[in-house]
Amino acid sequence: MSTELALARCAQPKLRGRSTYTVVGFLGYAVASCFGAVLASAWDFSLGERLVALVVPPLAFIVVVTCATVLKGREWIVFYQATFGAVAAVVAVGLAIDAHVWRLLDVLVLGTGVFLAFGRIGCFHVACCHGRPARRGVIYGPAHVAIGFWRRWEGRPLFPVQLVESAASLGLVGAGLLASGTPGAAALGYGAGYSVVRFGLELLRGDPARPFAYGLSEAQWCCLATAALCAIARPAAWTVFALGLVVAGSVLLVVRRRARELFQPPHLHELDAICDAILADPTHARRDTRLGVGASLHTLPDGRLDWILSSAHPLWSVAAARRIVAALWPEAEIVEGRTAGVVHALVTRAASSKVPA
Repeated sequence: MSTELALARCAQPKLRGRSTYTVVGFLGYAVASCFGAVLASAWDFSLGERLVALVVPPLAFIVVVTCATVLKGREWIVFYQATFGAVAAVVAVGLAIDAHVWRLLDVLVLGTGVFLAFGRIGCFHVACCHGRPARRGVIYGPAHVAIGFWRRWEGRPLFPVQLVESAASLGLVGAGLLASGTPGAAALGYGAGYSVVRFGLELLRGDPARPFAYGLSEAQWCCLATAALCAIARPAAWTVFALGLVVAGSVLLVVRRRARELFQPPHLHELDAICDAILADPTHARRDTRLGVGASLHTLPDGRLDWILSSAHPLWSVAAARRIVAALWPEAEIVEGRTAGVVHALVTRAASSKVPA
């Protein structure tokens, strides 16, 4: 069995009629709670410290997610937002009851790492937080499109970034346990390590619902902040090294942001939405994205759709157009126009179920 089919078979959005994301999420919470209870017992937590470790993080998570959902107008769960809220709440309550705050943070962060490992498996099954097209990977189908997966990438192998992050999180939890002889080392070790891992994995993410600023995603800015806080809290070789990696990556991405922005998932989804609007418009008039990539449409005598792409973007080129077309219509025939910078993407309706009738 091929890798694609093997991954596709286990990526089911429903489990016994319920969302696999929800089922795996509750399982992860249960396992993480038991894991935290074991650590609390091993480190001789007081009753107050045990209550803080058990009750405060999920309450903070609920508050943060609720506030984010109200502001966004739809369910909005962001890992770093919820984690920062939980850390702040645990530190505040821990200081108020004169608890061992660093040990509380060790339990919180390692427990969160266990929960995240399960959570990303749930993401994998329901196609959220998914990766970009790859030679091999997970293939999502109509059931995933029905719950919000981008139809353009239905049936295409995507890099299973969720599974990589899940495995990395478990590895960092293990490393944190090995370093847990000193209070706080486990939390800082996981935090610094995760900032490096997540920063890199963001480059492989294909989902669009993430804001970008100066070439970095929201999560990458959070990675930078996390690495900096870990290095400030405990300026050791490993925390400084993690910060150096994230800073170097940030500088590189900021410098190259104009070269990358045309191919970022938010822009690809914006162009796709514009193409849908053009199809719905009887005149098929040209429309432009916020980055200045324009599309118009003609129907050829043989029934194929002729998408005409051009742009005034300073880094627009035929190569850039080919890369965009490959993301939207991998089966398209690409023809360079007579005018420099103009590219025709010829898409056969019968060959592409992703093009609305």
